[in-house]
Amino acid sequence: MPVDSTPAASSMALSLHYDLMASMVIRRPDAIGDVAIELWEGLSKSLTVIIGIEGFEALYDRSLHLAAATFAWLDHDAAPSKNLSRFARLKSGLEGRDFDESVKASALLLSTFTGVLSTLIGQQLTNNILRSAWGDAFEEAALEISQWPKK
Repeated sequence: MPVDSTPAASSMALSLHYDLMASMVIRRPDAIGDVAIELWEGLSKSLTVIIGIEGFEALYDRSLHLAAATFAWLDHDAAPSKNLSRFARLKSGLEGRDFDESVKASALLLSTFTGVLSTLIGQQLTNNILRSAWGDAFEEAALEISQWPKK
């Protein structure tokens, strides 16, 4: 069995992935909703070329469902609306929460999405897609968390 497939290694990878997403989201603490939507739009643009809009929406909806186990309002706020797009509903939900909850929900939703994607296509390809979608911001966040003290 490869070393990185152990439960502890998997848990550590998920924790680092969550930390990376949280670092991305808090780049502009005064605009968590805006930053989250920028990240989602970049990810959508990069992925829909590969898997189509239906594929992206299926992954997004699955991630919302999984993240709603922790933040039930995510699934509720994602209910279809003729007036708001998928990302506008998310932004509205995030802006209706306090700072910590918005950061945690955003990071959880992003890390859940990228975790599901990684399970399907592998971590290396997922990282390449994230680099393409988010550019220097992804690299800066990865460098920042790599320099955190080890627990």
